[in-house]
Amino acid sequence: MNICEKCKVDLGIENIDLMRNGMRTTCPYLYVLPKKAELLHNNFVKSMELRKWNFILVSGDNGDGKSVYVKNLENIADKIGYPIVHIEIKDDQISQYGPGPYFTLQVYNNLRLPDGELLRWKILENVEIRKKINSTIKNDLASFEFWNPALTSALLHATDDSNESLKKMSLSWLNGEPKYLTDLRDMEIYDKTMKSLLNVPTDRVLFLLKDLLNKLGYKGLIVSIDEIERVADLNRPKSIPTLSVLRDIINILTSHDSMPTARGITEGLFVVYAISTFFLGYSGVIERTGVDFAAQADKYSRPKITLMDVPRLGTVLKNSASQIDVSFESLEDLKSLSERVIACYKQSIEKSITVSFEELANKSFNETNKFLARSNVMAMIKTLDNL
Repeated sequence: MNICEKCKVDLGIENIDLMRNGMRTTCPYLYVLPKKAELLHNNFVKSMELRKWNFILVSGDNGDGKSVYVKNLENIADKIGYPIVHIEIKDDQISQYGPGPYFTLQVYNNLRLPDGELLRWKILENVEIRKKINSTIKNDLASFEFWNPALTSALLHATDDSNESLKKMSLSWLNGEPKYLTDLRDMEIYDKTMKSLLNVPTDRVLFLLKDLLNKLGYKGLIVSIDEIERVADLNRPKSIPTLSVLRDIINILTSHDSMPTARGITEGLFVVYAISTFFLGYSGVIERTGVDFAAQADKYSRPKITLMDVPRLGTVLKNSASQIDVSFESLEDLKSLSERVIACYKQSIEKSITVSFEELANKSFNETNKFLARSNVMAMIKTLDNL
């Protein structure tokens, strides 16, 4: 049975509308992995299944499907049983909060558990989870305080239903709302610089939450960060610190003497960075035969910084990451894509399909004259609409 036959018609219609307008679909079955990317992808998935650790760099041009691939990878991780933190770079919010506070808030707010619910939502609404988190932290207080005493105290009070005043104050602190010194003392936070969650270094939040997830019995944690090229739109006082935070996040995996490695919490940790091919090439992280990335700057707008402006990040991306290029490059890729598109269209629209997936792939390529996934999907839907 074709998997689309199990799909609700209204969901299929929704995805057809998304494809028609060149937008990201919500159905994981519609994603097609390019042939050239299969080996690296399968190796990454295997490492998740074996609960090892890994770091992958996703590249591609606009419209190649980087974000769709990241979502597909998260869907696989979710089925295996991994909590996920998904972050899309928002340059306006980085300007508002500052790089460190922005990522810290994103990590805490976006941590989604395998049942689909956010950790912060469970802390608010689920009594059993609060009790479990509270007892887990109390039973290994020294380990959690090692990562950050302020966050440890806030989590303890936020999950303690016996003192509503402290609980409310701690939840406010976790929301990033600054507290007065008297409030901090009541919360047993004695570092006056830790006025709210926003003051906790991002890597420390990540380490503590990963440790907590381990002790709660989860497989690990997937951290994916998309649209990293948008950092290049920030001015240097914001962009350089942003790249430094990105380096700190992967330091847990790439540094043999990092404290998380020494304390054994790297198992089950996976980091996924998605960056446009142009920004990677312009930064000197990747090279393409016959491609002058500097000459493309007028087309894409010239970046204000490069990844190599933070050498520790640029070097690790160049040398330590498995680089997976998700761009299509053959008619075989388009044929696989057209097969999924036809299945979705046929299930959702009461209309006979008289074109084969080979014909649909050829028609879309002849119309677009390129293998770009987004353009070809739109062309395929247009052809099917006109049948």
